[in-house]
Amino acid sequence: MIRHNPEGVNVDYGRCGLHLPLDHELANWVVIEPDEIALLNNFEEAFKAAVNHPVGSPPLSDIVSPDDKIVIVTSDNTRPVPNKILIPAIIRACRLNPPQVTILIGTGSHKPHTEFELTALLGEDLMRGCRVICHDAGFKNDLVDLGITHSGLPVHINRTYMEADKKIVIGYIEPHFFAGYSGGAKGICPAICGLETIKKFHSYQIIADPHSDYGYLENNPQQRLAREAVSVAPPDFLINVTLNSKKEVTGIYAGDFIEAHRIGSKAVEESSMVQVSHRFPIVITSNCGYPLDQNLYQTVKGIWAAARIVEEGGAILVISECSKGLPAGGNFEKILSGMANDKYLSPKLPEIFSDLADRWQVQKLAQAQEKASIYLYSNLSHEQTALCKMAKSIEIKSNLAALSGSLGIKPNIAILPRGPLSIPIIT
Repeated sequence: MIRHNPEGVNVDYGRCGLHLPLDHELANWVVIEPDEIALLNNFEEAFKAAVNHPVGSPPLSDIVSPDDKIVIVTSDNTRPVPNKILIPAIIRACRLNPPQVTILIGTGSHKPHTEFELTALLGEDLMRGCRVICHDAGFKNDLVDLGITHSGLPVHINRTYMEADKKIVIGYIEPHFFAGYSGGAKGICPAICGLETIKKFHSYQIIADPHSDYGYLENNPQQRLAREAVSVAPPDFLINVTLNSKKEVTGIYAGDFIEAHRIGSKAVEESSMVQVSHRFPIVITSNCGYPLDQNLYQTVKGIWAAARIVEEGGAILVISECSKGLPAGGNFEKILSGMANDKYLSPKLPEIFSDLADRWQVQKLAQAQEKASIYLYSNLSHEQTALCKMAKSIEIKSNLAALSGSLGIKPNIAILPRGPLSIPIIT
């Protein structure tokens, strides 16, 4: 959906959002948003319909018995998966006793969560009733070596997942800047894989491939690797959801981890892909607010969405809270610190850090910075912002006035108020 020259726009920022008045004397404004989809009228009925009539799979009740020991894999707290309603619905549908259920948090290469973070993610009832563990990609004793796929990907998967009687993976489908769309196989690879798998899965060559990008699914090399890895030890059942701007469930896609995800991704494509006729000298983007804009590492997703339509040599203004910093202490910060004396980030520099996880995010950030200067409105300090080779935006209105004035004309400025949930395509 495209809107021209509204009086203002609400930009996703943290938990509360941010209202941005639009001065029509300053620029011609083009607001690019996904279509807003209504929430499901009755979640419980929609859930029953999805799991009783799944895609490419027997019904969930035919797969899971009440006496099975179940593992349910879900995303970490950077994804708004509606765990508090989705996991209890699974327990009810399968007539499970909560102590039989292990909830495995797919952290990928991210840090394991604290108990406080887990409670916020799952709620007190699930924390008390179920076994809850965080995947640790670096702890080899908790991994099972399943060999190497025909594409050369070593597959090491979480032991708890492998030893369960039945395996269910849940997730949220949104556009993804590497794999085309989140959810599906990504709920297992890289979410509960070992570091060796994760590093190979995010190799320099894979990330540099032009089809490792938003909107590509069948011809996406990272999606292909994820499906290959998961096919070695597939989940017994997948449940993915789509959400609207209020994080309300708009669709439930259940069944085979490839086929159900394919249908859900098509629905996301229809609502999120927006055709535009030209590039823009200035693009404003968000990182779709909390929980995705908790740190700069995740904010690269919103930056890359804007980079798709910015003019060469243009400017991107990123509005992302980054309440948890870069984050501190991780490989993302370590790699950036190793480039502190460089004037620019280079997409090839992450090759130097090939043994470190998270180098892929630096690679994508560098690709965006080759296209445009980046200004960041966030909670980060001047020093943290400069470490990322960005300029700190103190006040959005004056920042935009300066950028617009430097062009010498009244420019067209694009705004992605929901960041990577709206993916512009040049036609």
